[in-house]
Amino acid sequence: MKKVLIGGFLSLIGSLWCLAGFFAAAANVQNVTEWSTPPGRFGTSMLECHMVWPVVLGGLLLLLGLAIMGIEYFRKEK
Repeated sequence: MKKVLIGGFLSLIGSLWCLAGFFAAAANVQNVTEWSTPPGRFGTSMLECHMVWPVVLGGLLLLLGLAIMGIEYFRKEK
């Protein structure tokens, strides 16, 4: 039960970090004047705001928390 709570909190923190990074980049989209096609306007805004690493770290925390909860869900109790 303890690991399920830890996994839940990690996934909650990770999703909040991703959301905060996306909101910060979305607030800056209007200020982007030049962008190239592959990353696009939103990707360029994320790069200019330096929000790539917080979003990546938040995504990793989210996946780690989901993995912990998934492992604990399928674990057989003794």
